Amino acid sequence: MRCSVVIASKNRPALLARALDVLRPQVDAVGGEIIVVDDGSTPPYDARDLPGIRLFRLEGEGPARARNRGARDARGEIIAFTDDDVLVDPEWLASALSHLQQHPDHAGVVGDTSSPPFRPLYEHSVEDHVGGNFLTCNIAYRRDAFVQVGGFDLLWSHAHEDRDLGWRVSDHVGPVVFEPSMKVTHPGRAFTVREYIRRASFIFDDWLLFARYPERRAGTRSPRWTPVVTTARRWLTLARSERVWTSARDTARWTALFVGQTGLAFWYASTRWRSLKDRATTPQPGIGPSTWRIAYVGPSPHPAAGGAPGVAGLLLAELLARGHSVECFVAASKEDDDPRGLGERPGLSYVIGRSGFEFGRWYSRTRITKMLSLQIFAGVTRARLARSLAARHAASPFDVVYQFSTFESVGIPRRRRSMPVVIHPSVHAAGEHTWTRREAGLGLSDDGALRRGIVLGWLSLRARRQRRDARRATAVMALSRAFAEEIHNDYGVDRAKLYVVPNCIDVEALSVVPPRSHDLFVVGRLAVRKGLEDVAALSHRLAGIDERLRLRVVGSPSLWSDYRRALTYMDDDVTVIEGSKSRSQVFEEVAGALALLQLSRYEPFGLTVAESLALGVPVIVTPAVGAAEDVSSDVALTVAPGDLEALCDAVDRVATLRDDERMLLSYKCRREAERLFTPSAVTDQWERAMTEILRPPR
Repeated sequence: MRCSVVIASKNRPALLARALDVLRPQVDAVGGEIIVVDDGSTPPYDARDLPGIRLFRLEGEGPARARNRGARDARGEIIAFTDDDVLVDPEWLASALSHLQQHPDHAGVVGDTSSPPFRPLYEHSVEDHVGGNFLTCNIAYRRDAFVQVGGFDLLWSHAHEDRDLGWRVSDHVGPVVFEPSMKVTHPGRAFTVREYIRRASFIFDDWLLFARYPERRAGTRSPRWTPVVTTARRWLTLARSERVWTSARDTARWTALFVGQTGLAFWYASTRWRSLKDRATTPQPGIGPSTWRIAYVGPSPHPAAGGAPGVAGLLLAELLARGHSVECFVAASKEDDDPRGLGERPGLSYVIGRSGFEFGRWYSRTRITKMLSLQIFAGVTRARLARSLAARHAASPFDVVYQFSTFESVGIPRRRRSMPVVIHPSVHAAGEHTWTRREAGLGLSDDGALRRGIVLGWLSLRARRQRRDARRATAVMALSRAFAEEIHNDYGVDRAKLYVVPNCIDVEALSVVPPRSHDLFVVGRLAVRKGLEDVAALSHRLAGIDERLRLRVVGSPSLWSDYRRALTYMDDDVTVIEGSKSRSQVFEEVAGALALLQLSRYEPFGLTVAESLALGVPVIVTPAVGAAEDVSSDVALTVAPGDLEALCDAVDRVATLRDDERMLLSYKCRREAERLFTPSAVTDQWERAMTEILRPPR
């Protein structure tokens, strides 16, 4: 029966060497292996000092994650765990293997852990003479059982991960039985006052323990205050047993420990409980499929919605289906009926912050005040959510904070040195500012100088904040290569921190229909940088290309930019202005059309392009349209902004196709959408980018 012994160690080379001296003969006798995981030692352990040992290194991720790392590469049928600060009995490993060989129905075995006399006021030690605590300094599991439950749960950051693993294996696989001959001695280990006061943070894991195993909590006291009372009682009991009052030194140390640890636990219970009492309790596997624990910050994800919420919903749904866990931190206003657009799914939880924003109030009665107040209310709410995010990260660290759609990191805690933040924005304020200023003299806007000045000032402030947040982020995911270059040029983000991950759409919800019209659709906001002047110019040339051609314009102004005046320059004989329509109405009308026009000067992505291709409709675009970057030139015809002759040639190219050629082109469009924009295809790119951004997934 092959065995692997896993030891997680940090900054204890002498203790580790002592432990290995005892372990080596035992492991060699059964033909096993020893795996040491160096969890961020300074300096790192050197493999040359550990001959015959398999050495792995992490960057201070905690003993549970370190043990998972060792167990994942263990070759043995049995995985035994011990620590560098214990002394195992010479027959320790033989006793564990003998027990499991004689009891094939047992999933694991735990031994007797004792401690020589020590002074609890100055030293820390543990004992377990019945095996009920499943201490990781003295336990062995069958590999199959360990893997079946996902190893040590990643939600535990400070304590109880060993007990939790033992209970989960016992409840779901088989018994983990006490073997008295499997002995380990745990000498007392000296600790500093500051080090022990910090153990008050164990209260986070106490709350998780009570929430996951309510039947195992003794007493009727509120789980919020139970750890505080328990801490105080432990120190009071110690004061009596150790007679700390007989020595001034002991009295001073006990007082510092009692006041410090109990006071800090009280502070945590007073300030963190609200953020942690309803956190997810479903175990997060630490071994098995490579997954991340993600804190999502952005609009309410809803797969059936349009725009950023729809993209977020589709992407997160795919990530959840692949085993990742997601906590959604969503700022919702009174106008949002239900911000839980993804419903209930395994691995998903929500933290909802409600703002008081309402339409039609004194602060939201005009387009410009509506835009400003909506963003301000959302920013304040996201700032409040940041406190909850910080508390949950302190209790159970996230692998990454994924900020979607918005660039400003208002909803991210300020202290985030150990918190990787990846921003995946839809647009950037600098780009909007540039084109608002450039097009000010075109005469296409209905906005006056005052309104335009307010907008430019607001965009300038946002761009300044975005530049700071972009440069502080761990990485930025751009929707296209052109957008990545804009972010680099405008915000000074290092190209090494820029990754390209496009938007996804629900391709399966859209269907190709036979070509049925010669309509050219313009779908989207009637706003700045959308190239509406080129559309107007084209309208006067359509009759000369094909008398059957019609321009159909579907859309409305944005809250801060109104370019409806551009429509007055269009040829009324070939142009139909349809105003705003629902997504389903747009899809129904665009399906079977001749082509979609997307002639933007600045367009980081352009969802309408991806959706049109999924409907089987080719697109005529400018190089600025990010969604068309990797699309085949057969179905995405690219023209330079302002090049009317090239635009007319592109329209002529699709207008002169026979019906059978149009049908074949429709299927090519569909294949491109399936290749590039399905949630599965985009999530593959997202995971590849995140793997490069973060450490390799667990």
